[in-house]
Amino acid sequence: MMNRKQKNIFWASLMAVGFVGTAFGGNPERQGQAGAAQLNINGWARSSGMGWANGGKVSGAEAMYMNVGGLDRFKNNTELIFARTEWLMGSGIGINSVALAQKMGEDGEGGTFGISVMQYSIKPIDITTEQNPYGGIGTFRVNMSNIGLAYSKSFSNNISAGVMAKIVSEGIPDANASGVALDAGVQYVTTFRPTKGSMKKDDFKFGISMKNIGPDMKHSGDGLSYKAILDNGSFTKTVQVKVDRIKLPALLNIAASYDIRLDKNANQYDNKLTVGFGFTNYAYTANQLTLACEYSYKEFLTLRGGLVYQQGIFDSETRPSAFTGPQAGISYDFAVGEDGNKVSLDYSFRATNPFNGVHSFGLRIGLGTAE
Repeated sequence: MMNRKQKNIFWASLMAVGFVGTAFGGNPERQGQAGAAQLNINGWARSSGMGWANGGKVSGAEAMYMNVGGLDRFKNNTELIFARTEWLMGSGIGINSVALAQKMGEDGEGGTFGISVMQYSIKPIDITTEQNPYGGIGTFRVNMSNIGLAYSKSFSNNISAGVMAKIVSEGIPDANASGVALDAGVQYVTTFRPTKGSMKKDDFKFGISMKNIGPDMKHSGDGLSYKAILDNGSFTKTVQVKVDRIKLPALLNIAASYDIRLDKNANQYDNKLTVGFGFTNYAYTANQLTLACEYSYKEFLTLRGGLVYQQGIFDSETRPSAFTGPQAGISYDFAVGEDGNKVSLDYSFRATNPFNGVHSFGLRIGLGTAE
């Protein structure tokens, strides 16, 4: 017989599966109708190795991208992350990211505040005009960035929730747009079928997150006006081009993971295999299903990999984006001193065609301990 907690897990999972079955099609017919696509780009090296299957287990500063409910679930007092992503290798696009998570109050009981900054580095683009269609008259740069401020709190050992406000900006020298967006997320962590004296702990993780909820954006600037000749060429007038508002790329993600202890000795927990599942419902493109796994040895060396599925992803003629599905990553964690400080090196790869994939590199610094 299942206890009450296990029944709750069962029904929550059943509802999630039902949701997947009825909504998997998504909205592929609306592809291209939303802007601010940068808000759905994961520039972090650790979480991107498993993709959206990480939504139930992601913790610390990286949780501000995937599920802000996990921001409070890290072991240090302070966590600082630097990341660099080579986006679609060969395209000349890079992403520089930095995030800080800080626990508040004694032993972190006041929750965690976080700040996240992503800045895009895009190579200069040639200026072309009707008179100079091949360029040669200079270049311009595209500016894209987003800044987020978040708060998360654990209400018990099992449940944590968080919210995040973001400012997004994008544009070129003579036209730009900016806006605000909100994220929210919840994580539920428990021990499935606990046994007395077992080292098994917090092996089932479930998360729900919503991203990019907010008002429409609109471009403005001198680039949206031109000199028009009126009245048979007798005079000119500046004409303002009307532009549609930009919808934010909202999404809903449901994810779950389960840890499998591989050690034969009941007093050891050195080898752990995590299997994860994620379903992502996009408002403006086809939905995604992510399956992933992660192997961890003594929380020292971690290998991860997964596969993303969208309708048509395995056919170059119907693929909705450059991503072909496979993703993988590796992390190396080591302690520094005896105060709980640690340093982590992360790397992830996401396969694409065309281009030479997406490569992310991360440095994570944890200071102190909140346990």
